[in-house]
Amino acid sequence: MKKIAVCGKGGVGKTTVTSLLAYCLAEQGREVYAIDADVNPTLAEALGFPPELVAEIRPIADMTALVEERTKAKIGEYGSYFKTNPTVKDLPEKLSRKIKNINFLMMGAMRTAEQGCACAENAMLKALVTHLILKEKETVILDMVAGTEHMGRGTAKGVDLMVLVVEPGSRSVKAARDIDRMAGEMGVKRRVLIGNKIRSPEDEEFLKRELGEGAFAGFLPAHDDVVSAERRGLALYEYSPPMRELIRAMWGAVCAGREAAACTAQIF
Repeated sequence: MKKIAVCGKGGVGKTTVTSLLAYCLAEQGREVYAIDADVNPTLAEALGFPPELVAEIRPIADMTALVEERTKAKIGEYGSYFKTNPTVKDLPEKLSRKIKNINFLMMGAMRTAEQGCACAENAMLKALVTHLILKEKETVILDMVAGTEHMGRGTAKGVDLMVLVVEPGSRSVKAARDIDRMAGEMGVKRRVLIGNKIRSPEDEEFLKRELGEGAFAGFLPAHDDVVSAERRGLALYEYSPPMRELIRAMWGAVCAGREAAACTAQIF
């Protein structure tokens, strides 16, 4: 599986799971593109990029000159014509920042209506995500916003795996069901769940009961290492041996086609 999208309700830990999976995949010798497509981008920090490098990373949506060059549009003007399929194949290598063999790209948030039309930026980002999913040979993992509509049907069909992150709460469960349904409608054939922020066996049992035990690749605990790694600006995968071993076991189960609650969080 080379194209992975990580989804879920806001606040469930999508970015944490994305960072763990990115390191797990990179550890296997893969060249990884980790894409932050969230409106509140924090994946660079979760990957352990130093603050001075994070400060240099510009969201692609904010690169006005580049967007205008590729789309032939004048940013912010209503009614202007623009290319809906701009050339982007050279951008992943040019614009990414690298830590070990993880290449990071920040997509950026769309501008508000008061700031003018964002159609050109939308076209640019859609073209870039589509290229990464459908054309790029390297492994791609996307930290998505809540929901899946923005991926577009053509892009979603190229995703090998959708990872739905869910915490033990009714709103998170509802969001996971909705996203799973939409993903199925858009042609994503393989979806797995990861339970996150598990504080007790009861939390785990709640999720199994609500969403089905066999749907889960495994469960991650609400571990102190998550907060400690964030405060220190370190990658959780490298900082926390327990979390590292859990995500390795989960990914091994997914690759072997054993989506089940075999990889459980035994450290509450």
